[in-house]
Amino acid sequence: MGPRGPCEARFAPRIRLVAWGGSRDYTSAAMQTALTNPKAGAEAGSPEMLTGVSPVDGRPLPPVSISTVEDIQKAVAGARDAQPAWAALGVDGRTAALQRAAKRMLVDRDTILAILTQEIGKFEVDGLFSEALGPLDVVNQWAKLVKKGTAEKKVFLNPVGFPGKKASHQLVPRGVIGCITPWNYPIATFFRPVIPALLTGNAVVIKPSEFAPRAANWFATHLAAELPDGVVNVVHGRGAVGAALIDAGIDACTFTGSVATGKKVAVACAERLIPVSVELGGKDPAIVLEDALLTRTAAGLGHWALQNAGQSCGAVEVALVQENIADELVARLRSGFSRLHVGSGRFAETDLSPLATEAQLELVERHVKDAIDKGAKLVTGGERTGEGFGYLPTLLDNCTDEMLVTTEETFGPVLPIVRIAGVEEAIRFVNGSKYGLTASIWTKDLARARRIAGRLDVGTVTINNHSVTGAMTALPWSGTRDTGPGIANSTHSLSLFCRPKSLLVDSNTGPDPFWLPFDRSLYDLGDLLADAMVGRVGQAFRIPILALGRAKTIKKFWSQR
Repeated sequence: MGPRGPCEARFAPRIRLVAWGGSRDYTSAAMQTALTNPKAGAEAGSPEMLTGVSPVDGRPLPPVSISTVEDIQKAVAGARDAQPAWAALGVDGRTAALQRAAKRMLVDRDTILAILTQEIGKFEVDGLFSEALGPLDVVNQWAKLVKKGTAEKKVFLNPVGFPGKKASHQLVPRGVIGCITPWNYPIATFFRPVIPALLTGNAVVIKPSEFAPRAANWFATHLAAELPDGVVNVVHGRGAVGAALIDAGIDACTFTGSVATGKKVAVACAERLIPVSVELGGKDPAIVLEDALLTRTAAGLGHWALQNAGQSCGAVEVALVQENIADELVARLRSGFSRLHVGSGRFAETDLSPLATEAQLELVERHVKDAIDKGAKLVTGGERTGEGFGYLPTLLDNCTDEMLVTTEETFGPVLPIVRIAGVEEAIRFVNGSKYGLTASIWTKDLARARRIAGRLDVGTVTINNHSVTGAMTALPWSGTRDTGPGIANSTHSLSLFCRPKSLLVDSNTGPDPFWLPFDRSLYDLGDLLADAMVGRVGQAFRIPILALGRAKTIKKFWSQR
C-alpha cells in the first residue's frame, strides 16, 4: 500500500469492489441501503435515512437507508431458512468458506482502510493493524476452538445405576444470532461475535452502529460472496432497529455498547427468554509501581491510552502511579504526548485519529474541563486541533477519584494521573470502580504483580502491558460490575452461540429394574445401593440378583395382554 495524496482527494474517487460479475460502490448513496441479503444485493429500506459527517473534515457522508420492521423480519426469516444447510456443512466446510471470505478481505484491505478513515476518522496504519489484518487469523484460531469445543464428548455412567447405557453430549447451533456492534472498531468488533457464530453453524443478522454502516456493508458483502444465500444479513438504523431485531425472533443476541442501552437489551432478551451477551465498557486503570521500567511503561501507557484516539473499552483510562516515580513518568509522558500528531488519515503524518463523532468530542471536553475545575493540572493538550473532530493528546496530573475523568468512561485521548502512596490504595481504587473490564500492573517484580492481580476484581489483568489480550481469540474477554456479564473470545463464549444437546444410547433388551410396577424388592434394592454408597458392602452381592429379579417381574407384567 503506497502513499496517498491529500485527504481531500480521497473523497473524490468512488471506492468499488468487483464481485459476482458486477461492482459495488461502498460510498455512493445507492449502495448505502439496508442490505437484508448482501450476496443477492437485495436492497431494501425505508425513506428515512442515516446522515452524518466525516470526522476528518466535516464533509457530509452518503446517506444510508434505515431498515424497516419488514426488512428486519425478512432478514431473520431468511437467516432461519438458510441456517440448516449452513450447519450441515460441518466445521471444516464452514471454515473453508470463511477462510475464502477472509482472504477476500485481506486482498481488498485498501477499500476498508479508506472507508474507516472516511466514516470514523481512523487513519491507515491504525486501521491496518487493529482491523484489516485480523480476519484470516481470527477464522483460523476460532476454527480450532470451535472444532474442539463442539466435538461430541462421552460421559461416564455408573454401570450399577445405569447398566447398559452410554451417554454423550455436544454443543449444537442455536439458529439465528443477532449481533449489535459498536462504532469504535467497526471490523474487529464484527469478528468477535460473527466469526464464532458462523463457525458454530448459526446464521447471523448484524445491526452495526449507525456511525459505521459502510464498514458493515464491506464486511458482510465479502462474507456473503463465499457463504450460502441468507446466512449473513445486515440491517441498518439506530436503537429502534436493534430493538426490532430482538423482537423479530432471533435465538440469541450479542451487544457491545453503553451501560444504559445494554441494560435495555438485557431486559428485552430476558422477556423473550433468549440468551444475551453484553459488554458495556470499562474504566481501565494502570497501576505503576515504584520499580517499573519507566521507558517501557511510558511507551505502553502512551500507546494504550491514545491508540484509536482512546476510543477503546480496554484503553488505559487512568494511571495510578506511586508518588516517588510520578514526576519522572509524567515528564516522559508529557514529552511524548506533545510530539504526537493528530492527522487526517495520511499515514506518513498521523499518529492519532480524530474522535469519531462530535458527541464523543464534546464528552471528552466535558471530562477534561471537570477535572481542571476540580484541581487537576493540565500538563499538555486539552484542546481541539481545529480540523474535524481532532483533539490533542491530553495529560492530566494530580487527579482524584472525585472527577469524571477518573470515574466515568472518557473514551478519548486523555490520560489522567492519580498519585498513590502504595499498592493498597491502588487496589481500593480498582475494585471501587463501577466498571471491571481490565487493569494492568507495571513492575519488575512479577511474583508481586501476580499477587496483586489475584486481588483485582476485573475480567483481565495484564502485567507490563495493557489491553492486548482483547485480540487473543483463545483468552476470554469479560468483566465485572457495570462492564456486564458478557464473554467474548475463548470457548467460554460458545454457550451464547450453542446449546448443549445430550444423547443416551441404551443397549438393554429388557426393562430397567427401576421401572413400574413397584414392589418390596425394589425398596430392598435401593436399600442395598445406599449401603454400598457408604461402604457397607457385606450384602452387595445381592444387588445384581435383585436387579435381575426385578427385570423379570417387570417384563412379565408388561407382557400381559
